[in-house]
Amino acid sequence: MATLLERLGQAKKFVDGVLGADKYQHYLEHHERNHPTAKPMTEREFWKDYTDWQEKNPEGRCC
Repeated sequence: MATLLERLGQAKKFVDGVLGADKYQHYLEHHERNHPTAKPMTEREFWKDYTDWQEKNPEGRCC
Protein backbone atom coordinates (compact mmCIF):
# COMPACT_ATOMS: atom_id res chain seq x y z
CA MET A 1 0.00 0.00 0.00
CA ALA A 2 1.28 3.45 -0.90
CA THR A 3 2.51 5.72 1.84
CA LEU A 4 1.15 9.20 2.36
CA LEU A 5 4.26 10.76 0.79
CA GLU A 6 3.90 8.54 -2.28
CA ARG A 7 0.25 9.55 -2.62
CA LEU A 8 1.14 13.24 -2.27
CA GLY A 9 3.83 12.85 -4.93
CA GLN A 10 1.33 11.23 -7.27
CA ALA A 11 -1.19 14.00 -6.61
CA LYS A 12 1.42 16.69 -7.31
CA LYS A 13 2.42 15.02 -10.57
CA PHE A 14 -1.24 14.84 -11.62
CA VAL A 15 -1.93 18.49 -10.75
CA ASP A 16 1.25 19.64 -12.52
CA GLY A 17 0.11 17.78 -15.63
CA VAL A 18 -3.36 19.29 -15.55
CA LEU A 19 -2.03 22.82 -14.99
CA GLY A 20 0.81 22.49 -17.49
CA ALA A 21 3.52 23.05 -14.90
CA ASP A 22 5.43 20.08 -16.29
CA LYS A 23 5.77 21.55 -19.81
CA TYR A 24 9.40 22.57 -19.27
CA GLN A 25 10.33 19.08 -18.06
CA HIS A 26 8.68 17.56 -21.14
CA TYR A 27 10.57 20.07 -23.30
CA LEU A 28 13.87 19.03 -21.71
CA GLU A 29 13.12 15.34 -22.28
CA HIS A 30 12.17 16.00 -25.92
CA HIS A 31 15.24 18.17 -26.43
CA GLU A 32 17.59 15.53 -25.00
CA ARG A 33 16.10 12.83 -27.26
CA ASN A 34 15.99 14.87 -30.47
CA HIS A 35 18.73 17.51 -30.13
CA PRO A 36 21.38 16.04 -27.80
CA THR A 37 24.22 18.26 -29.02
CA ALA A 38 22.32 21.57 -28.80
CA LYS A 39 21.98 23.56 -25.61
CA PRO A 40 18.36 23.69 -24.37
CA MET A 41 16.61 26.93 -23.46
CA THR A 42 16.67 27.95 -19.83
CA GLU A 43 13.37 27.63 -18.00
CA ARG A 44 12.92 31.40 -18.19
CA GLU A 45 13.57 31.41 -21.95
CA PHE A 46 11.20 28.47 -22.42
CA TRP A 47 8.29 30.15 -20.62
CA LYS A 48 8.85 33.44 -22.50
CA ASP A 49 8.89 31.59 -25.81
CA TYR A 50 5.79 29.61 -24.82
CA THR A 51 3.78 32.68 -23.72
CA ASP A 52 4.85 34.58 -26.86
CA TRP A 53 3.63 31.63 -28.94
CA GLN A 54 0.31 31.58 -27.06
CA GLU A 55 -0.22 35.29 -27.74
CA LYS A 56 0.40 34.77 -31.46
CA ASN A 57 -1.85 31.68 -31.56
CA PRO A 58 -4.83 32.31 -29.27
CA GLU A 59 -6.83 29.53 -30.93
CA GLY A 60 -4.35 26.93 -29.67
CA ARG A 61 -2.37 24.32 -31.53
CA CYS A 62 -3.00 23.95 -35.18
CA CYS A 63 -3.60 20.66 -36.98
